[in-house]
Amino acid sequence: MTRQTFNLLPIFFIFFIFYLIYESESAIGGICGNRPLFNKGSRIVGGQNSPPGKWPWMVSIQSPTGKEFSHLCGGSVLNEIWVLTAAHCFKHLERKEETKSWRLVFGANNLKVLESSVQIRKIKEVVQPKAYNPTTEANDITLLRLDKPIVFTDYVQPACFPTEFANVEKKTDCYIAGWGVLDEESGEPSEILQEARVHQIDSKKCNSKDWYDGSIGEYNLCAGHEKGGIDSCQGDSGGPLMCKTQKSRTYAVVGITSWGSGCARGKKPGVYTSTKYFIKWIASKVETDEKPKIRKKRSLLKNIILPNGQLPDAEIEELTQTQTQGTETNPVRPTAQIQEFQYGREKGTQVQSGPIEGKLKPEIAVQVPTENILKRIMSWLLTDMR
Repeated sequence: MTRQTFNLLPIFFIFFIFYLIYESESAIGGICGNRPLFNKGSRIVGGQNSPPGKWPWMVSIQSPTGKEFSHLCGGSVLNEIWVLTAAHCFKHLERKEETKSWRLVFGANNLKVLESSVQIRKIKEVVQPKAYNPTTEANDITLLRLDKPIVFTDYVQPACFPTEFANVEKKTDCYIAGWGVLDEESGEPSEILQEARVHQIDSKKCNSKDWYDGSIGEYNLCAGHEKGGIDSCQGDSGGPLMCKTQKSRTYAVVGITSWGSGCARGKKPGVYTSTKYFIKWIASKVETDEKPKIRKKRSLLKNIILPNGQLPDAEIEELTQTQTQGTETNPVRPTAQIQEFQYGREKGTQVQSGPIEGKLKPEIAVQVPTENILKRIMSWLLTDMR
């Protein structure tokens, strides 16, 4: 009898890949979560001033008031042309076109004194999920497309977001940040970015009778303190709930500030839209924008290499045998001239090629010997594998 042996390495590798997906954060278009200026060494109600550059993905969404602008909501940098915020920041607008006069401020710490490091952009498009419910605030999430790209600097960086499979409850080191109201009674907003440490609160507990009594939806997170005292408030809407594990160095935006009962009240913590449930929706919108435009162009490509073996009866223009003598290691391969192909260009570089069109039958594969033809749709990078 022969003994069968099993190689466990492939199984281990598969589990390792699932672990990375489960535990990692993602970025759209590049590395995320960098904080070049931050070194160790909260109002959001009950908070403290945040050091410049500590949360470089923070965005101030501002609406015009006469000749000035007033802070309305917060947001998070997704990539060079997209910002993530809350849908309810826009629900009182009669027309989305009204946002054309708004502005987004990047890289700011003190909104009263905008430094030279600050970048300002306009809103080109407001994209909301069809399932957003302004009554219950379910699916309270929105994408803002900028009129032109921002430039990543020490003060402006993209945020990380959890993958759709992430166990965000494990990320127990959490912060909120924003320029919202300092005190519920006074209603005075903060000129300087505030930050505060909060704790995620179990959804079942948060939804219990003494807390929110069933108002917490499937796609919500609760965060704050059971006794109150520290919380997000008016003006912090749309801003991030940022969490990481104790061993990690990278914060991920696991929630978007959505609603709450008052500010900093006991058993009434802040309620956040959980971002992991919307990663596919975000990707679908950003992917559409990222795709290079495809055009058809007539071109004469010579010496297209066809696969080895007998060709079926295909109608091929100018099909010829190569003139060199075939050998066992280098057999004769027929070549053809194909006259149409699709391509995409971005800043003069070919980044996408579509199917080659000719008079070959569909079952005949064609290999095109071009240099580094890349298809750029999205780049999901694993930045935190611990």
